[in-house]
Amino acid sequence: MISKKFASIMMIVGPILTLVMAFTGPISPSAGVSWGDTQAVLGELAAANTDWAQINFLFLSIGLVMQVLGIRYFVNSMNSNDSVVNYSVTGGMAMVIGVTLVFGEGLLYGASANAAAIAGGAGMGTAASMWAGGQALGAGGSILLFLGFALVGISAYITNSFNKIIAIFLTVVTIVGVILCLMGEYTNDLMIIPYLGSTIAIVVLGILTLRSK
Repeated sequence: MISKKFASIMMIVGPILTLVMAFTGPISPSAGVSWGDTQAVLGELAAANTDWAQINFLFLSIGLVMQVLGIRYFVNSMNSNDSVVNYSVTGGMAMVIGVTLVFGEGLLYGASANAAAIAGGAGMGTAASMWAGGQALGAGGSILLFLGFALVGISAYITNSFNKIIAIFLTVVTIVGVILCLMGEYTNDLMIIPYLGSTIAIVVLGILTLRSK
């Protein structure tokens, strides 16, 4: 079982790392390119620093893995509570499977960036396929990841495992993420709601946990 201090650090550093990578990567909001516009994305990747793009996508995923590791601290404690064990166990499993798929998404995006940078556009077909594959993994993984966060939030609210306001907020924003992904809107700008919302909730939770006795 992970320690409270380790979990707290993961919950603080993980979301911040993901946020920083999201805003400094080749397809950052400042690029003005939708992640759903494959042609425009590949154009950005072809012009980007390939090594940085691969590192960026990798660390973007690592940040999410760190968040899940941190949240697992609460899942482990809630699994012994009969009133929520079904929710917490299911949520914990969903998070692990989901973040694994999202990690695969990051690897495919990195490979896509590498293919897009091949001289003369010779790798564009491969890059497009890898980008599409990454989005498929990301959509499926995000459904499971956000579902896991929501179930953990519900469990925490019932058991008072952590601040109820944070539990409610985390549950609401991640349910929004599940709904958007199920509607086929994974690349929609509205996905900022679950991603930024869960980032804020988990960072605050990490700080409160670190400061608690």
